[in-house]
Amino acid sequence: MAEPIGEFNMKNTGISFDLLSDDRIQQTADFEGTASGFGAVLGTLILRQDLSETSNTSGPLSFVGKALLDDNSLLGGIGQGTWEQIGQEARFKVVMTVKVSDGSQHRSEGIVDHVARTFNGKMYDV
Repeated sequence: MAEPIGEFNMKNTGISFDLLSDDRIQQTADFEGTASGFGAVLGTLILRQDLSETSNTSGPLSFVGKALLDDNSLLGGIGQGTWEQIGQEARFKVVMTVKVSDGSQHRSEGIVDHVARTFNGKMYDV
């Protein structure tokens, strides 16, 4: 397995739900924290699913966020990937590829822990 190029540690600051259309739900989970090479990071994980899929234990997700670098410049990031529940726990493994506004990209692997209200993990070269 490849060596990580960095890590991220984030706290959940809120969860919201929206109705997209008849029987289609969007769930957003907001996080803030730090990431290696990115300084302060704010981001949102986004899940969209039909009402009949709300008990699923895996599926697609997306991410959107911004980073405030140490020199006070900003970078944006957009990610696409998957989530998978860990056993019967209120924890989920998230794997995604994140495209950064500076043209770089990386693979992000982390754990969303709903009880601890955290999203922590590691970043890898793509």
